[in-house]
Amino acid sequence: MKKLTVFAALILMVQLFLPYSLNVKAEETDELFNYLALGDSLAAGMDEKGEIGYGYADYLALLLAGDDEGSIDYNKGFAYPGYTTADVLKDIQADVTKPITDLTGITKNTTAIKQAIKDADFITLSVGANDVLKNVKTSETGQLSFDLAGVTKSIQDVALNYEKIFAAIYDLNPEVDVVVMGLYNPFPYIQDASIQTQLNTLVSTMNKALQTVVEKNDAIYSNVAELVAGNFTTYLPNPQNIHLAATGYGAVAEMMLSDYIVAILGDYEDEYGDLIETPITEAGDYFTDIAGHWGSEYINLAYMGGFMNGFEDGTFKPDVNVTRVQVLSVIARAFDLTATKPAPFKDIKNYSLQTQNEIAAAYEAGLVKENGGYLNPKDNVTRAQFALILTRLSNSLEGEVYVPAAKAPFKDIAKYDEETQNAITLLYDLQLVQGKTADQFDPAGSMTRAQLAKVLVLAFLSGEE
Repeated sequence: MKKLTVFAALILMVQLFLPYSLNVKAEETDELFNYLALGDSLAAGMDEKGEIGYGYADYLALLLAGDDEGSIDYNKGFAYPGYTTADVLKDIQADVTKPITDLTGITKNTTAIKQAIKDADFITLSVGANDVLKNVKTSETGQLSFDLAGVTKSIQDVALNYEKIFAAIYDLNPEVDVVVMGLYNPFPYIQDASIQTQLNTLVSTMNKALQTVVEKNDAIYSNVAELVAGNFTTYLPNPQNIHLAATGYGAVAEMMLSDYIVAILGDYEDEYGDLIETPITEAGDYFTDIAGHWGSEYINLAYMGGFMNGFEDGTFKPDVNVTRVQVLSVIARAFDLTATKPAPFKDIKNYSLQTQNEIAAAYEAGLVKENGGYLNPKDNVTRAQFALILTRLSNSLEGEVYVPAAKAPFKDIAKYDEETQNAITLLYDLQLVQGKTADQFDPAGSMTRAQLAKVLVLAFLSGEE
């Protein structure tokens, strides 16, 4: 798996806690991160109007590139509307050559698919829906009917073709990371309950078969069915078109990136096998109140990694706001900060010696100031405070203090001191945040324990280069 740098994890933290932009800074390296998107119209970027634009692959490329699109070598030129698994396999076997299509559109440059696979660090694949949809017929009145025998055979063919596709990819590039997008219900607006039952059963059966073959081949499966179904009026706004809108593609891209990052933990199994004893999908194994919560996987992993604990009653309280002492303690642990002397705060004496040492380590690293001898440990951490802590840690890691040419255009940060304004400006200058509006940053907004758990997992991923 491709590892992220410590600073990349800091940028990912910004995206999680200050989520008004999709941008994430890619790994800082002289070698471009090579991303190849294969598949059908979803990878090609067909939208709800039937036009080709930005699909999930493009938004994923933007997430991987962050504020520097030149840091990624991206191509979706082999993704094509109407493609089936047989078409993708045929392209690889025939070693077809096609124009490179990147974030700017179709270019004049061409490449052969086998060479593109050899060069890739990361491949996404979304194909299989068209294999099955050919067995779903629509009448003149808009009613659906299913050729059950054809559907059954199509599912078997998809699984077999995926096996062959994986074999061909890994034969060309054994080290490449592959993420596969699952299927979703393309007809959520149909009112007939019996038809919806059939559709959901079909999607579920197809996804189970797909997930089995994906995981068998050590690839990463991203199950987007519930994501799309949970907000289909926004993600699939045109009842007459089965393709996602930009918001849907963006949400799918974020989920696929999240699944990719979490899967990187597999690289640490030899070093941290005692910490990764159960599958990450078994949310609720450790706490009684996280089943079904968006952050359940990260909460379990943060607990297994020794970064966060729950409460005596067996709960985690994922939506409770985090305090200053909690954030400083867990960041000190996540980034292995150490102290050589006690912290000069009068109001932390009632905390455990371990917590006091973690606060002292954060203080020595420059994350917090003495503030008259008071930390105010029980105060909630705000967006402005988090930006300040994050920038101070970044300055420490980078060895230099960021000084902006001009302040960010947020009117609601004017009352804050220059260091805090500079910290927020750093995030703005990196094009990581855009504010709640063009001129409002919401510096006083708080964050939760679940969000912090997600940060800790990402910090853990990047902390062992």
